[in-house]
Amino acid sequence: MELLYFISGILSVGVLYGVILLRNVKSSHTDLLARFQSQSNISSLREADKLGKIEDLNELVMDIQSNMEKDQYENLSSINKELESLSNLANETKSKLGESNAVLNKNITDAFNEIMQLKNNLKALSQDPNMLSRY
Repeated sequence: MELLYFISGILSVGVLYGVILLRNVKSSHTDLLARFQSQSNISSLREADKLGKIEDLNELVMDIQSNMEKDQYENLSSINKELESLSNLANETKSKLGESNAVLNKNITDAFNEIMQLKNNLKALSQDPNMLSRY
């Protein structure tokens, strides 16, 4: 009988110890769940805040990109206008140079013809027998 008391005492202490241990585990588990929920809420808030900031940054990047494209098109437009005016100026200069070249060629030809005429006249005068006797 004493053995039964001994065994029932050990079992009672074991069960009591197990209940206390389970209660401690349950309270620590509840505490850990509360902490986890708190951290999860904080993380969710931070994630939402970061996602909002990322969306704002995406909008800012898109605005900057659209402005850059618009500026690029405006710059291309102004560059095209300047190129067109330079092309017109080059064409005008080309036509003026062509006219000047034609005038220059005519003047050179006229001067060459006059020089040849003078040369022929001098040659004719030098070969004239009457001219030599006069001087």
